[in-house]
Amino acid sequence: MMNYAIEGIYQNGSIELIKTPEFHKPVEVMVIFLENNKKIKKIGGLFKNFTVDYDQIEQDLKELKRNSSAHILEECENKI
Repeated sequence: MMNYAIEGIYQNGSIELIKTPEFHKPVEVMVIFLENNKKIKKIGGLFKNFTVDYDQIEQDLKELKRNSSAHILEECENKI
């Protein structure tokens, strides 16, 4: 069987999945907790005069998350 990732939300000891997986029997899972989203309040140093483009940051983070998920799944498949 091929591994795949489903996003979800952890709250109060439970995980709510965004999509319903297509499994009819118990399967092993791996849960990875992602870092909380944080907003940049102030930029200092060499970048103190730069504007923060939150839309671009969000797009870059989504791409990084997709790439990270794909990498994790690939690593899991290589270990099986």
